[in-house]
Amino acid sequence: MTKAYIWRVIRTIGYLLFALHINSCLYYVASAYQGIGTTKWVYSGHGNAYLRCYYFAVRTLINIGGLPEPYTVFEITFQLTNFFVGVFVFSSLIGQMRDVIGAATAGETYFRTSMDACVAYMVTNRIPKLVQHRVRTWYNYTWASQGMLDESELLEQMPLVMRTAIAVDINLATFQKIDLFKGCDNQMLVDMLLRLKSIVYLPGDFVCKKGDIGKEMYIIKAGEVQVVGGPDNKIVFVTLKAGCVFGEISLLQSSANGGNRRTANVAAHGFANLFVLDKKDLNDILIHYPESQKILARKGRKLMKAKGPAAAKAEGEKKKGLELFGPKPPTPKMLRAFGRFNRKAFLEKLKISTNME
Repeated sequence: MTKAYIWRVIRTIGYLLFALHINSCLYYVASAYQGIGTTKWVYSGHGNAYLRCYYFAVRTLINIGGLPEPYTVFEITFQLTNFFVGVFVFSSLIGQMRDVIGAATAGETYFRTSMDACVAYMVTNRIPKLVQHRVRTWYNYTWASQGMLDESELLEQMPLVMRTAIAVDINLATFQKIDLFKGCDNQMLVDMLLRLKSIVYLPGDFVCKKGDIGKEMYIIKAGEVQVVGGPDNKIVFVTLKAGCVFGEISLLQSSANGGNRRTANVAAHGFANLFVLDKKDLNDILIHYPESQKILARKGRKLMKAKGPAAAKAEGEKKKGLELFGPKPPTPKMLRAFGRFNRKAFLEKLKISTNME
């Protein structure tokens, strides 16, 4: 509960105490008017006057019961007025408390409603228990880590100036360290920051797989990811931590001839929260920044050229000299059979001609 809600609760309790104070004072005035100690209903005059009158006010406004019966018309009128005021005051205060508590827990209520609806949907469609467990884990971790299911929903309600300020404070320094974006217009980087989306990955989830079409760039906000491979993806080549960026080359590669396919498997090592920038969003931004677009295109061509000859060289080094032609293919069985038959016939003819001579 935030400070604003705490102050609202304190203010509501203050109103209640003030109402009880006023009612206790009025009860003492009424007792004095009737004559202190003249009837069982008025203040008897014994003990602390304020404390006993306050006690009477609390029991009257809250309608606890067990109060002394009023006798005179004045006492009955005063008591009825107390009952009506008590009903009005406490109903108003209870309503305010309900609104305060409801507002303080609105986010959690929305989270629980979304989670329950998703679980009910999975149960209805007989989704496997393992998948249901992972979905529940995702919901619980997302709520525990950021206090909401989607940060973009909160930021969209803010003015553009505030959203920009928050985005710059959080991620601009990280973007400026990316070699691919060095030299680009800072305003273009700010526009890119506003298009980022936050995604939570569970332990073992694949962020991207080798051969997939690359449509996004990733920035690690929290947690770690690993580049894996080998049998059953058990070999870890490198571990990327918070602040690292990967997948940025795919944003600049053309999809023709499969040029923007992923070249490695990347999996979440533990829970990982990533920022994602979509390729379409980047293209929409670059329309307004032609100079930055030229810089990125030039860097992209250099990266792809550097990658191309290296790959060709690696392939050439695998086979040298006569190995490039490959082994001689074996003779088919049918031809070998005919070959054996012809050789035998030739030898028989050679023996016959020798004997004849």
